[in-house]
Amino acid sequence: MPERDERRAYSHIRALMAETGEGMIAVSPDGTVRMVNEAGQKLLGLSRSECVGQPIAKLGVCGLGASLERSLSEHTSASSSCEHGGRDLSFTVTPYDDQGQWGAVVTVRDNTELIAVRRRSEAILMSTSDGLMVFDANDRITFVNPTAERILGKGAEALVGLVTDTWKVFGLAPDPEGTVAETGAQLREVRMEEPAHRIVDVRVDPVIDDSGTYLGAVTNMRDVTAEREAAQMKNEFVSTVSHELRTPLTSIKGYIDLILDGEAGEINEIQQEFLSIVKENSDRLVDLINDMLDISRIESGRIVLKVQPLDVAERIAGAVNTFRAVLDQQGREIHVDVPDDLPLAAGDPDRVGQVLINFISNAIKYSPQGGDVRVKASVEDSMVRVDITDEGIGIALEDQAKLFTKFYRVDSSLTREIGGTGLGLSICKSIIELLGGEVGVDSTAGEGSTFWFALPFASDRHVRTPSLETPLGSPGGRVLVVDDSEDVANLVATYLARRGYEVVKAFNAREAREYALELEPRVITLDVMLDEGAGFELLRELKGDPATKDIPVVVLSIICDQGKSERLGAAGYLEKPIDRDRLISLIDELVGSVVTPVVLVVDDDKDIVELLSITLKQRGYAVMAAFDGREAMAAVEHTKPHLILLDMRMPGMDGYEVLETLKGDSATSEIPVVIMSAFPLDREQADILELAAVCVSKPFSADQFVNLLESVIGDEGDR
Repeated sequence: MPERDERRAYSHIRALMAETGEGMIAVSPDGTVRMVNEAGQKLLGLSRSECVGQPIAKLGVCGLGASLERSLSEHTSASSSCEHGGRDLSFTVTPYDDQGQWGAVVTVRDNTELIAVRRRSEAILMSTSDGLMVFDANDRITFVNPTAERILGKGAEALVGLVTDTWKVFGLAPDPEGTVAETGAQLREVRMEEPAHRIVDVRVDPVIDDSGTYLGAVTNMRDVTAEREAAQMKNEFVSTVSHELRTPLTSIKGYIDLILDGEAGEINEIQQEFLSIVKENSDRLVDLINDMLDISRIESGRIVLKVQPLDVAERIAGAVNTFRAVLDQQGREIHVDVPDDLPLAAGDPDRVGQVLINFISNAIKYSPQGGDVRVKASVEDSMVRVDITDEGIGIALEDQAKLFTKFYRVDSSLTREIGGTGLGLSICKSIIELLGGEVGVDSTAGEGSTFWFALPFASDRHVRTPSLETPLGSPGGRVLVVDDSEDVANLVATYLARRGYEVVKAFNAREAREYALELEPRVITLDVMLDEGAGFELLRELKGDPATKDIPVVVLSIICDQGKSERLGAAGYLEKPIDRDRLISLIDELVGSVVTPVVLVVDDDKDIVELLSITLKQRGYAVMAAFDGREAMAAVEHTKPHLILLDMRMPGMDGYEVLETLKGDSATSEIPVVIMSAFPLDREQADILELAAVCVSKPFSADQFVNLLESVIGDEGDR
């Protein structure tokens, strides 16, 4: 009876073994084969009679006997693999307790196809031009291809099996945001000096299975040394050529403007016409150089954007006014449609103005038969959108996709006649996208075009820094002009002298340092390329000397070094060729802030701010205008005013917060504050209100109010 039960049990086991697709071998405690299923016979290439009753070693499978012996002696599973009969087989030996004696079950798997796929994959990975490394979940390197070995200067034998943080392989600190498993894909540029100088783009991607389990990471390395160095050489070439052209162009453009303005005496109509042609072409050359430098800066990541809340309507008005005279001469009009409640956008005022001027200029130039230009602003999907529409030749659909790429120009007789580099639209696209916006064109050939851009709304983190507006009339005073080019120094001196300034010129750092100490100028203009770049050292010395540190310095430069100039203490920055109007405006602002009291007007009512600003400037004051508390604090940080006019009810940071912040800071606590309010003051904050010098109720007479301010400033000055 027991034997029958045992046979019945074995029959169940045989049935199970027969059904499985894997090979199964049952081994008795004495080490002989008790059973083998059909899949096992097939994989081993043996019949049942050749297997059953035979010691496992007689099956002719390399390594299987040793695995069985180890499993039975240690009572633990053991694995092995080998090539057998043209197949790649793996064996798993699992021991079992048979009434105090240990037998085992051997599972046989055919991995031939899997290994073939793996070998093909490895062959692909081994031959790829990118370096590849594979890490397991425990940061152990499991695979390195030859390209990675060459980049790292280490062979696979030294790397495979090494447990290390992914980034430490490249001599870098771990990612501050966490592991690759936690942060997802990461991309870095790595500069290596060993075993050779290389610039490598390294991308690390986590490997996650369907259940979300982190299995490891794959690291891709691309040697971009040649690309980066070629790009650097190109950018340096463009910069060098452009900079070498800027110095003579400064003189050419500047002196032509002076002649056309009658500075050198009266000129006749023919001379006026010829010089106008020279001026037009010198302006085109300046624009070309600026475009080339902008592209170089954008590609090298050196473009400086000053993002702040932007009044798009104001930018549009400024750009449109640039073209009013041209359009009036042509008998054309430019129509502007901007809603009164247009939200503020996040943008750089100068760069957005550059985009607007480019789009409007194109709209005028590419409308050969005339036609009006329309500029419209609107809100679309939490963005401020601006459309510039012309009635010109239109653009075919196949050209529109390439229109914003570098150097691309639509091929037509009109574009060939107008000329250009094909850089303007590419620069506009880059600027808008760097600001987080979008740009595009809608056009039909022969029916005109609409170029548009959209910028995101300004957020709380964007704060406008109010500019300083000088008193009406020239402040006057002495300006020290420092430039190693006598022609340029004379040009700048002429601009300033015509404005009413007394000008002293210095042509080297030694002269400049001596004049700054002896003459105490109100402002210094400085060419930082003075004496082969010694201008930066001179700027550092001027700002480090107590006798000269308070003299504002305006950097005039042929290179893009605004960031460095500001870090060293420059109060202003202009690139050559010099824009005369911007130079005069900047000098007026800086001199005005030195020789006249500065009043900060803070009110969310723009009409009140404008009225007070005009009245104050007429009385000889310099003015900063802020429309909320955060702008007021930005203004104080930029230029410390002599007096603050403060409205108490404002959105965001109100007047109470501003007053408390100012009086709580030793650097600003002594600035007198005059409170303006049309509402009853909050008596619960009486302790804060007591910090103000005077409280005035609205409405008030602007002249009487300014008289009151003068008395406050006078009282403060007497203390």
